[in-house]
Amino acid sequence: MSQSSIGQLKRLAVPLVALSLITNLAILVNPIFMMQVLDRVVPTGNLHTLAMLLAVALGALALQATVEYLRDVSFRRASHWLESASIPMVLNSAADLRDGVMSDRNCVTQALSGSTATTALMLPWIPLFLLVLWLIHPWFLGLSLGLAAISATVRFTRDSLTNTAQTEHIRLLKLEKRALRDAETVVLGSGMPGVFRNLLDRFAGLVMQRLASAEQMTRPTVATNSIAGFLRGGTQLLGLSLGAALVVSGELTAGGMIAASLILARSVANFEQVLNGWPDILAARHAAKRLSDYSLVAPPTSTDIAELSGSIAAQGLIFPRGGGAPPRLDRISFEVPAGKCLAVVGSSGGGKTTLLEALSGIAPCPIGSVLLDETDIKTLPVDSLSKHVGYLPQHAHLFHGSLSNNISGFSSHPDSGRIVAAAKTAGVHGLISALPESYDTDIGAQPFLLSAGQKQRVALARAIYSEPRYLFLDEPNALLDAAGERQLCAALARLKQMNTTIVMVIHRSGLMGLADYVLALENGRVADFGNRPDVLGRMSGGRRRIELPILDASLQDLVDWIGAQFTRAGDAELAGRAEVLASEMFNLALADVETNSIRAASFQFQFLDAKSCEICMTEDRESKASAKIRKVASLLQHPDPDLSLLGDDEAAIASISRMSDAFDVQSGDGRSVFRAALSAPTARTNGGTSH
Repeated sequence: MSQSSIGQLKRLAVPLVALSLITNLAILVNPIFMMQVLDRVVPTGNLHTLAMLLAVALGALALQATVEYLRDVSFRRASHWLESASIPMVLNSAADLRDGVMSDRNCVTQALSGSTATTALMLPWIPLFLLVLWLIHPWFLGLSLGLAAISATVRFTRDSLTNTAQTEHIRLLKLEKRALRDAETVVLGSGMPGVFRNLLDRFAGLVMQRLASAEQMTRPTVATNSIAGFLRGGTQLLGLSLGAALVVSGELTAGGMIAASLILARSVANFEQVLNGWPDILAARHAAKRLSDYSLVAPPTSTDIAELSGSIAAQGLIFPRGGGAPPRLDRISFEVPAGKCLAVVGSSGGGKTTLLEALSGIAPCPIGSVLLDETDIKTLPVDSLSKHVGYLPQHAHLFHGSLSNNISGFSSHPDSGRIVAAAKTAGVHGLISALPESYDTDIGAQPFLLSAGQKQRVALARAIYSEPRYLFLDEPNALLDAAGERQLCAALARLKQMNTTIVMVIHRSGLMGLADYVLALENGRVADFGNRPDVLGRMSGGRRRIELPILDASLQDLVDWIGAQFTRAGDAELAGRAEVLASEMFNLALADVETNSIRAASFQFQFLDAKSCEICMTEDRESKASAKIRKVASLLQHPDPDLSLLGDDEAAIASISRMSDAFDVQSGDGRSVFRAALSAPTARTNGGTSH
């Protein structure tokens, strides 16, 4: 809503005030009519005068009805126009201001469409009634001011007695709603019935406290209402009594007495109505002022980009926490080329989700810049951001509506082909097709149809519906079982093939094999950043230890890590043999498909002396390799063993046995340890210090 729009709304004030003048003057029709009838018609018996007075009075009342109709229609149209004109302001306002803008908008529109606006228009014409009373007789002016003073005093006394209780009442009501919302939507769904019961008890206790605070307001409020009723009834009696006294003394006619009593009652009633509506009038005025201030704030400059390459860079990102606490993010800077995958790792509370939200534009950092293909993400309009950026939160929420609506993001023009393509890429097309209503299934009405992991994959389809160049994932495998994690890996691999730049926060190592780069966060700062093998090697803390998921993609990481342990030029041959030996040990674990879970193995390397080393692979599961080792050892004793008779795991054992000086497996207590020792060829004579 622009300043010109607010100016148009303000220009309505002049004609509306003019209309209110007519309606307020029309209030005087009945008193004047009665005064003229009693003073002119009754004493003279002139019916022609009566007819003329009646015609004029009816005409004035008809004009009043017409003007009130036009006034009310104008107010309602202004309310509707303001609501529609403020939509861009609400949508374009910052997230932390949006609720305030909507609240102010609603306050003003309700004031325009309700009684607040008409009450405000009474205020400038109250002096008109006082002037008429003074013209009839000054004593009526004094009486009206006295009654108004009593009414105001009663009102202010009530407010002073109930303000504290009213504030407490509002506070308790908010706490009630929060407790009930937590009990129904969070605790019960989290499987904590004890806490759910406690929150319900807390809700009941808050209700009792609120009722107690309401009881404190009851007596002052009821007493005020009773006094107000007494004053309304007594106003006309006092007016008639004063008028009668003036008639007896010859200072007023009988018609003037009746007219004065009616005008007195009306003026006091108008004053009381304005007094009661004054808080709403002030609230609407302040809300309108804030809306005007919002409209003065220039919207941020936006740049609509048709295509982005996929590169992303963070430059000096700082996210203050406030209160003197360390920032959530502290001077974060890095670059990731287009089409690559970045894994963000770190301990809980280290700032991973905050960084992801800043990179995706959901919650931009106040300090620093995020550049998508050299374009600051803060300058991208919402449409461009939605087109180029997909985001999957850790706990994705599906909204009330069909699955197709959810996947398309409730687009006004959904593309069925892209919906199905996104579902296929996310690996949920078969799942959705198996539902009774397929893509038309209302997931809001039937939330039990999908598990949490399945909903997460549907949310992934929603994130990639617009074929974004950038995809941001917050622990996407946190809710997935082994099968779901494999399908997620496959989906992300397909997206990488489509040159999508992926940034993912991960805690479990099952997705690490997809990453090209790793960013380690510690207390909001970059602890390490670089190529995946390098960072994983450094994260081992110099202890020659690394943990990897048992996936095809992890094999190269292991080979690179083994090679990095050898630092002397003369170690090339031993390093090559160690890399092959480690590869065969990894293949031995990879060939074991007895379990469907995605496993991880820990590898430890150490030099036994200058010419020999040992590689140890540890996995948290028992292995049946011991029997296979005996079988292979027996086969290798033959002069010309036929290795084609061996399976993949047995072939790996044979290769390890041939290459190593010693190889053994220890399995038990839910753990398996594979240990192989390797020496340099005997022909090698150049020694060296121990590594």
